[in-house]
Amino acid sequence: MSVRITPASSFRAASRRLLGLLAASVALLAAPSVSAAPTDLLDLNEASPNYARVFNGVKINNSTPEPDSFKAGDEMLLAAYAYLAPDSPVHNNTAYRDRLFVLLDHRLGNSANNIGRRDIGWSWQAAYAVLLMKTHRPAEISAARLSTYHSGLSLNSNSILTFNPASGLIYDQNPGVLAQVWLNGDIRLAKAVYFGGLAVGDATNLARAEKARAAIDGVMTKTWLADGGTRYVGFWGEVASYHEEAVKNYIWWWKLTGSPTVKAALDATRRYSLVSNEPCGFTEQSSNIPYKHMYNNRHNRPACLWKAYLYDDGYNYHFGRHAETASSTELLNTILYQPNRQLLTPPTEVGVFFDGNIQGPRHRSANWGWTVNGRDVQRGGPEEKAYSDAQPYQGRMVGKGTLVGAFVLGDPVVGNTRLKGALDTICMEFKETAGADTNYNRGDRWRFLTQDEQTRVITRKNFGTVSSTYRVSKRTSSDATTNWDADATPWIGHQVWVLTPERLVGILQIHNDAPATVYGLDTRLVFTGGRLNIMGSYHDLLNDASSNVFSFGELRAKIHAGNHSSPLGTMLQQRIGISDPNSADTFSALLRINKLDTPEDTARSFATGEGRRWITVEITRAGVAYAPSVINVVPGHAHFAVLQFHEGNRRFRIVQNLGATNRNYTGSFIVGSAPQPTSLHRSWSDTVSPVTVTSGTAAVADLVPAYGHMIAVSSPLADDHDNSFRTSAVLEQ
Repeated sequence: MSVRITPASSFRAASRRLLGLLAASVALLAAPSVSAAPTDLLDLNEASPNYARVFNGVKINNSTPEPDSFKAGDEMLLAAYAYLAPDSPVHNNTAYRDRLFVLLDHRLGNSANNIGRRDIGWSWQAAYAVLLMKTHRPAEISAARLSTYHSGLSLNSNSILTFNPASGLIYDQNPGVLAQVWLNGDIRLAKAVYFGGLAVGDATNLARAEKARAAIDGVMTKTWLADGGTRYVGFWGEVASYHEEAVKNYIWWWKLTGSPTVKAALDATRRYSLVSNEPCGFTEQSSNIPYKHMYNNRHNRPACLWKAYLYDDGYNYHFGRHAETASSTELLNTILYQPNRQLLTPPTEVGVFFDGNIQGPRHRSANWGWTVNGRDVQRGGPEEKAYSDAQPYQGRMVGKGTLVGAFVLGDPVVGNTRLKGALDTICMEFKETAGADTNYNRGDRWRFLTQDEQTRVITRKNFGTVSSTYRVSKRTSSDATTNWDADATPWIGHQVWVLTPERLVGILQIHNDAPATVYGLDTRLVFTGGRLNIMGSYHDLLNDASSNVFSFGELRAKIHAGNHSSPLGTMLQQRIGISDPNSADTFSALLRINKLDTPEDTARSFATGEGRRWITVEITRAGVAYAPSVINVVPGHAHFAVLQFHEGNRRFRIVQNLGATNRNYTGSFIVGSAPQPTSLHRSWSDTVSPVTVTSGTAAVADLVPAYGHMIAVSSPLADDHDNSFRTSAVLEQ
């Protein structure tokens, strides 16, 4: 890496830097795996809007350690650059060095409290800071302090590499072991091992550093998804704030090591924000990890800004430009800054498109949208197929709490968009044990998360579909084994949905394939207006004029029918926090529609198959009329689910094969006397063929493969009969 001499860098400072680089080159001869100069100090760009204040986050002249590990890590990195970087506005100010020592002494010297566990908040920054000090100011670290730092780094690296079986799989096994990767955390920990190994410099730690380098370059580079996303634990997509951390650590690693595989992985993330951010700034997460919805108030904007700098990407600059001028102590803002980035404003009307991150269709129309999570979070998707076919482990994270989500947004406000209602979860569930819930979103007493999922989707320009058959899981942890049988329950869930620009219409079903005793058997709907102290607002969950219509902010839900008692069963409502059962966080509401004839917490036993229940649901927004006819055509059928409805002059019939056997389906539905095209779309082949219509009736027949679905569409719109559509051209820059 070249050394840039700037007006802020004196000749003496530049000379010291060159000497440091020379010393680093000599020291790294014993570590041939290093492809660049990890001891280098990256150049600061004085033209950056936050150059003058980038180091304001360092608490100089303060001898009290920072108790928060994330803040401590950020401050360590800032303090090291503030003191050492020749182009720092406070270069050689020893107050910053002394503050760095306070932070390092506490974290690396307190082995009882801070070593022996994985801490992503400060570990890599501490290792990197020690390496920088040893390289550029070795005489300023006392022998006793250096011994303490070496001991702390060695203990920390050992604990990271041996923390649990997943650590061994990531660092010692074939790079195809992807199901165990916790990307935004593991890459920070691997960097701690790598920089710590170089800082300590003995044979043991250099060998550890090589393991970490191989894990980052060979395993963690395989974790990006088709449309730019990165993965969470196992095969989940990362929420926005975690994606930001993954991108940040990709950038640091690439800049400091020159890794071409990490650079390629970084390049692959470019499209993420365009796909997952709504035009007015809301990061859609409603069909993501069940307990990470609106997890914090970081919405990936700095990562968008960095990508705009790196690629001159106008859409990323749209989402990230406010992070450029905001008061920020983020070093990468100053390191990566480039002026005169192009600005492109994403369209507000996008329609339906396929999102490869979640393997399903999305829709955007002004301030309304929906999403389908078709990705099986226990198994690698098409991106990882070459690396995961021999993978004996399923994804470590719990299954999905929902397949579909929807949201309505308000006008932009300072910081974030005002959320005016979102459908966060919708599924059927059973209560395994009596008592009160303690974990609403992962499952505790109530079981609803997916396992052994069989999901299929169709994406067209004006509609999307999804069907799934899955076993309901009682899994709540993130440490997977090769055998999930212990997490299985006797209950099988089915869902089939048709989603148009106006509405989501579906059938939810559940049945027991073995004798079972439960304390409740419900349909679960979770609505959210945000999260306390993060974003959003409180909305009441209202039961409208009839008992089967509900309002939450600008969101609407209608239960059309179901096989339960009086006429919809017991309606149970409670306020919950979207991330935890915090009684103060009441931005979310849980609606349970009880289908048992006995009160909750009264045990009821079912013979095999006796517990079969179903319900038809529609989700839309204020001002949109409900579909006039939503029909479960074959209620209670053991082999097929058939949903039929119409909106305007479009009519839909979707047929889902519920089981593992290929089955023939033959049926017909009235499409009306007006002549208009009717076509049949197949999830298993993505083919479309015309359907014969006689006297206003369409004949629907085909062999439906195991778990597949097909949909007959009667519509005057040519796009409804076209399968050439893949993604919206307006999303291409």
